[in-house]
Amino acid sequence: MAKNKAPKSFKSYALNKCLIGYGVVNGIINASIFAGMHAATPDAVFDMAAIAHDIAFTGLLLGMLLFACVVPLTRMDLKHGKFALPAAGHGTFALMPRSYAGSLFVTGLVAMVAMTGLGALAGLFVPAAGLSVGAMMLLKGALCACGGAVAGWCTLSFVVRCQQQADEVADAMAARKASAAV
Repeated sequence: MAKNKAPKSFKSYALNKCLIGYGVVNGIINASIFAGMHAATPDAVFDMAAIAHDIAFTGLLLGMLLFACVVPLTRMDLKHGKFALPAAGHGTFALMPRSYAGSLFVTGLVAMVAMTGLGALAGLFVPAAGLSVGAMMLLKGALCACGGAVAGWCTLSFVVRCQQQADEVADAMAARKASAAV
């Protein structure tokens, strides 16, 4: 007979998911995809314009796709008691839009801005000749790890905000029902 585990704190759950699951794993996947896409052109060189374009587009896509995949998984984890909700009114949760579509788009934009900004910072160290496929693969992997972690946090924030609002509505309805019964 399996014992029920106490749920992880939200902070522990979020750190594990964002840093490892959505960060490192995303970095490895995106670097591998990039390497596969450019396997036929191993001598290609990427200048700053090509780097910025690639990273911005990847960030937008990564954020939106991660959001679409992670929202149902996080809701399932919450339903199964894998983590405890943080106290209402704490954290950055209220910054996420209330709508799914709005949060999907915001998550993509936040990941794009974070990755493009970090890419521009890394660009200070890019040789004038540009980056080889291997160097670009490493840069893209590192930036996708950061973008995945940021997008993961935005996604978890959306789920937490939705659940906290649902709990508030349920509490208000229960209080109204209780006062009507008196």
